[in-house]
Amino acid sequence: MASGADNVFMQRALQLAEQGKYKTSPNPMVGAVLVKNGKIIGEGYHRRAGAAHAEIVALQQAKENAAGSTLYVTLEPCCHTGRTGPCTDAIIKAGITRVVIPVKDPDKRVNGKGIRVLRKAGITVTTGVLRKEAVQLNESYFGYYKLGRPFIILKVAQTLDGRIATGSGDSRWISSTVSRKEAHILRAQVDGIVVGMETVRKDNPALTVRKVAGINPYRIVLTRSLRFPPKCQLLDNNDDYKTIVATTAPAAERFAKTKRGRNLIYWRLREKQNGILRVSDLVSVADSFGLRSLLVEGGSMVATAFLQAGLVDKIVVFIAPLILGNGIPAVGDLNIRKIEQALALKHIHFSPSGADCMFVGYPDWKR
Repeated sequence: MASGADNVFMQRALQLAEQGKYKTSPNPMVGAVLVKNGKIIGEGYHRRAGAAHAEIVALQQAKENAAGSTLYVTLEPCCHTGRTGPCTDAIIKAGITRVVIPVKDPDKRVNGKGIRVLRKAGITVTTGVLRKEAVQLNESYFGYYKLGRPFIILKVAQTLDGRIATGSGDSRWISSTVSRKEAHILRAQVDGIVVGMETVRKDNPALTVRKVAGINPYRIVLTRSLRFPPKCQLLDNNDDYKTIVATTAPAAERFAKTKRGRNLIYWRLREKQNGILRVSDLVSVADSFGLRSLLVEGGSMVATAFLQAGLVDKIVVFIAPLILGNGIPAVGDLNIRKIEQALALKHIHFSPSGADCMFVGYPDWKR
C-alpha cells in the first residue's frame, strides 16, 4: 500500500526524470530514487538513449548499501536486453526488497512482465503512485503505444480573430518572444516537424531547435510541387541530412536527380482523388522510419489536412492580442455545418505566454 512518503520520493524521481528532457527519444524519460531507513542513498535518471537506465545509475551510487532498500522508479523496470541489460536482473541482484512504480511500461517487451519478474523473486511491488503525473511526463511515449503510430501535436500561432498571417502572407511576428521560445521547447520534444511548401516559401524556416538545449528533429516538407525558393535553409543547411521531402513518387524521382535534390530523404505518398497528398501515408511512413512524435507547424492547409484526417492528438495555440480582420485562417474548411459537429477539446489548459495566451487541449475524436 502506498504511503505519504511514497508520494514524496516518487515526486523526487519524477523531477530527476525530467532532467533527461529532449535527449532520451525513442526511450522515455525515467528517474529513480533508492531509499533506506527513510533516507535517499542513491538516485539517477536516464540521460540519453543508449546510456544507463535510471535504476542502474541509482544502484551504482548506492553500491552495496542498496541491499534492503526501496526503489522508486517512474516507469516499470525493463526485463529485456536492448542497448542495455535488464534492469530487473540488477534490482534482484542488489537485494532490493521493495519497488514502487506509477505505471506499467506500454512497450510489449515489458508491459507487466517486469513487475512479474520482480514479484517472482520475492520483491514487493507497489503500483499506481503518481500515475497521472508519470504518464503526463511521457505523454508522447504512452501515446505512441496507445495509438500504434506517432503522437501528433498541432502548433498554431494566431491572432485573436484566428489569423496566422495577413492577406499578403506576412506573419512575423504574430507571437511574442516568450511564445517563440515555447515553440522551440515543443520542437525539442518531438522527433519530426511537418510544414507545407507555402510555409517554406514565405518564411524560409530552419526548423531547428534554438533558444533551448535540445536535439534537432527531422524536418519534413509535405509538398506536391517541390517549388523550393532560391534560398532555402532546409536544402542549403542540411549537413545533418535530416531534411525529408514527403511527396509523390514521380516528383521524388525527378527532384532527386537535380543538384538541389541530393542528400535529401524522400518519402513517397499517395494522392487522394482531389490531388491532395495523403497525410495518413506520411504518418505511416514516419512510424516505419522510427519517429514516435511529430509536430505539425504550418501552415493552414497542412493543419487542415491533419485535422480532416483525424490525426491530431494535442493542440497548442499561441493566441496573440491582435486583430487582423482579413487574413489567412489558422484552419480551413473541415466540412462542419452544425455546432454539434464541431471538434471539441478536452483536458484544456490556459496559461500566459508573454503578451500572448497559450492554449493546450486534446481533441475528443470519440465525441
